[in-house]
Amino acid sequence: MSLIIERAKERMPHNRERYQRLLKDYGERPVTETPLTVENLLRGNRGVPASLTDTSFVHPKDGLQFLGKTPCQDMVLKLASVPEQAFWYMLLDDFPSDAELHDFQRDLQARSQLPDYAWAVLDALPADMHPMSQLQVVTNALEGEAQFRPRYQQGMPRQEHWLWMLEDGLDLIARLHQVAAAVYRRSFLQAARLAPDPALDWAAQFVQMLGMDDAHGLLTAYMRQYVITHADHEAANASANTAAIINSTLATMASTLAGAFQALSGPLHGMANQDALGFVENAQAHFGRLPTPEEAEAYLHDFVAAGGIVPGFGHGQLRDLDARFVVLTAFLEQTPEMAQQHDVIACMRIFAEIGPGALKQFPKIANPNPNIDFGSGAVLYGLGLRQRTFYTVLFSISRMWGVVAQAVRARAELRPLVRPLSYTLDMVETAAVEGPQALRPYFAV
Repeated sequence: MSLIIERAKERMPHNRERYQRLLKDYGERPVTETPLTVENLLRGNRGVPASLTDTSFVHPKDGLQFLGKTPCQDMVLKLASVPEQAFWYMLLDDFPSDAELHDFQRDLQARSQLPDYAWAVLDALPADMHPMSQLQVVTNALEGEAQFRPRYQQGMPRQEHWLWMLEDGLDLIARLHQVAAAVYRRSFLQAARLAPDPALDWAAQFVQMLGMDDAHGLLTAYMRQYVITHADHEAANASANTAAIINSTLATMASTLAGAFQALSGPLHGMANQDALGFVENAQAHFGRLPTPEEAEAYLHDFVAAGGIVPGFGHGQLRDLDARFVVLTAFLEQTPEMAQQHDVIACMRIFAEIGPGALKQFPKIANPNPNIDFGSGAVLYGLGLRQRTFYTVLFSISRMWGVVAQAVRARAELRPLVRPLSYTLDMVETAAVEGPQALRPYFAV
């Protein structure tokens, strides 16, 4: 048995006991100080605490904090260097020792063989189909490998649900980066897929399977931190929330991930970095060169004044500079020659620098600071990964790590089917005009 399974068997009963204790002892106590407003409900539940997650919290000022306590910067720059370490931490509340990390990586390697039918499914798809669609189809097909479903049908106890979700999740983590790399090669290079090098970590394997020239290791280094910074962003974002709802039905991990990927394929969730890259490129084209800071500020002001929305600035949860953007900036500062060689990166940094000051002039903009999406597309482009329709695939195979960790912990805690209450628009208007008490007849038993 792999060490991560052994450690999870020690940890998950503790998580379950805590969840059940809180539910029993404090179930009727309020957790918010303000009531639900019409605006909350009509604007996509913004500001409403409607999801539960152990793996991370997004602080409005401090940004992403793994387990609600470890800042993103520490996770990437100080404590962890590969996605395997971040996953172990999200799942088990502790960092792996060198021996545990090595065992985990060997375990993933032992799970890496995809069934022939999965490759046959991919090969049957048009090479010009959107890369996200190809990833989703093969992920759905891998549902056939699920160990959870037959054990559930055989009547396994609820206390074992988490174990087989984890087993299936580890299989998919070990395999889906291979699918993603194969999609890249068939769609953009018209080339055969490459087998993963077992001597490499997960992120390095992915770059190796892309077949890109990474002689200086910059793309590999960036991909390690890219996966960590995109792995988790609490549970209420569209992909994580979709996954939580699907998995709460006890759908398999493959179905859970396919649903998360489908949420990410929507342009409002998974395409911001592509749009931000396009914004930077349009600015360069407008000037025919790198703009000066003064020119960039005037350009940005005119763009917003004309009704434009700057992609990659602001965030639904954040009210300050995105900690993940801080990590990206630190990466660029460690490799200044890369920014000097690529105008798209230099241009992005000019707009990131002047953007907050320029956007503060518009009172309706709640957060005038750049988030990770404003920079990640430019960096990927500068590192040679220029097929922007592939960027959401990178997001997906990164978000996968957090989705799996969240699902395993939820099943270990014996959480129920997600089923929130819904109001009709008539009910909202009645409550708004007459007060919440006017809705009592709707819920009278």
